[in-house]
Amino acid sequence: MNLKQFETNIENVKKISPDIYKHSMLVSIPFYILHKKLYDEGEDVILKASSINQSELDVLAALYYVSDGSFSLTPTQLYDVMLFSSGGMTKLLKKLESRNFIRRVDNKEDKRSKLVQITKQGQEVTSKALKNIVAYEDKYFSKLDLKEQEMFKKLIYKMLN
Repeated sequence: MNLKQFETNIENVKKISPDIYKHSMLVSIPFYILHKKLYDEGEDVILKASSINQSELDVLAALYYVSDGSFSLTPTQLYDVMLFSSGGMTKLLKKLESRNFIRRVDNKEDKRSKLVQITKQGQEVTSKALKNIVAYEDKYFSKLDLKEQEMFKKLIYKMLN
């Protein structure tokens, strides 16, 4: 979207529907546009580089980096870290398992359940995908100097609290 057109559109909302207009729209709408652009284009980067999608990368990265070094989590722990339904997670885990990126291993603490563990192949694809997505995202965020990046982070954290 052209930024000049965006500003004109917001001014039109302000004139035509003053009861809807909020000054925060000048921030929220570009933020959504940036998020969509980063996510959609990032998804393409990941798919081309690693043949996995963002959801698959999120699960693999959680197993690789969130776990305690065992590279394993229970399905419940994965649900807690991810934004998936249990049905969606089951389907995703089956797909990752069929590609040998994860495996199910016995849970020594609870014999009734299995842990989900990232495989060496899963670690490799995760590292490759993350390297590519971080390089892609850096193209956007490097437009801000380090001080601006830190301020941007603080502002986002403030909004998330």
